[in-house]
Amino acid sequence: MTAVSRTTAERYTLLEKLGDDGAAVLWRAEDGSGGRQVAIKELPLPAVDEATRAALVERLRREAMAGVDHPSVVPVHEVVVADGAAFLVMDLVEARTLEDLTSSGPLEARFVAEIGGRVLGALVAAHTAGVVHGDVRPANILVCPDGAVKLTGFGIAKALDPAGTPAFLSPETIAGHEGTPHSDLWSLGVTLLSASEGGNPFQRGNVAATLYAVVNEQPSFTRTYGPLADVLRGLLAKAPQARILPDHAFPLLAQAVSGVETPAPQRPGLRPPSVFAVLAGVAGMVLGFALLANAMLVHQAYYFFEFAHLSITVGDAGLVLAGVAAVAGGASLLVRVRAGQIMLSVSALLTLLSLCLLTFVGEDRMHLGLPVQPGFTMDVLVLVFAFIVAGVAWFVPAKRPAVG
Repeated sequence: MTAVSRTTAERYTLLEKLGDDGAAVLWRAEDGSGGRQVAIKELPLPAVDEATRAALVERLRREAMAGVDHPSVVPVHEVVVADGAAFLVMDLVEARTLEDLTSSGPLEARFVAEIGGRVLGALVAAHTAGVVHGDVRPANILVCPDGAVKLTGFGIAKALDPAGTPAFLSPETIAGHEGTPHSDLWSLGVTLLSASEGGNPFQRGNVAATLYAVVNEQPSFTRTYGPLADVLRGLLAKAPQARILPDHAFPLLAQAVSGVETPAPQRPGLRPPSVFAVLAGVAGMVLGFALLANAMLVHQAYYFFEFAHLSITVGDAGLVLAGVAAVAGGASLLVRVRAGQIMLSVSALLTLLSLCLLTFVGEDRMHLGLPVQPGFTMDVLVLVFAFIVAGVAWFVPAKRPAVG
């Protein structure tokens, strides 16, 4: 703080300098008309002709004094012009700026979320009143010793510095569009992420590189996680319409303030298959290999295209399919029980159909060079095994209980 004694506008005595962010100087002052202490923000006016200056001052007065009724908004009571500068007269708030607080390092996530909720409330009130702030940044956020948070600086950037502060500008503002409530939300996101991470994620060595980073690069989250990170990612969506809305942001900020984390939804794990299911699955796979062996060795299924005996061709193909279905069904019992039960049942029915076609059609059919009777016995054994396995599979519970 710097003590001075200087009177401006023949009314306000500047007592001490409270801050200087390069664009404006904040003073503690005394109102000579009543003796009360006030805060005055001194804004140098650009060197322009009188008509242009008058228009700038009028716009500044209109924007800065727009009525926004919210406990986190510092109202501007008067705008006076003297000595080539505009002086905004406000209530004196004993507080430190968020910029000061973050100068020594990143802030705790709960504290950042609490500040974010208060400032977001002020912005919602302003937007409802048709007012766009246009310069949300740490230097314009005051944090009081009692925890109150105040947002200042309404309309100043739009009136006197349309370019704004580069590292806090939204991508659409950089593209030349007028500021909107969405661009205020972006600037709030940058402000809160800067406080949480300990530095502006888009700040670069020069203005051009900073603007490029805002438009093209994604900010990094190294210390910020949980609900606060969800809000900030939502606020920092490049497309304005994709940004998180206040109604969705408020609950997440409150959750971050409380410190309660919402665990990521997890699919419940399944218990391993029962011993009964494993045995039935293994039996199903053994059945499948037995069917395939019977098809190839006994019924010589590699002669699929016996067009003179269509029933034999169909029977051979059906027996091979029955073997494949049994192998797949046995494996499925270990994971998807219902699918395994269905596949094993289909395998049993295909086995019955195929063996009927292969065994009873043609009296001169041979099995491994043996008469029909030995081959028929093998077919019956395989068929009985198929129906036993299919029947047993239906006693395996179709649903496996979840773990947790």
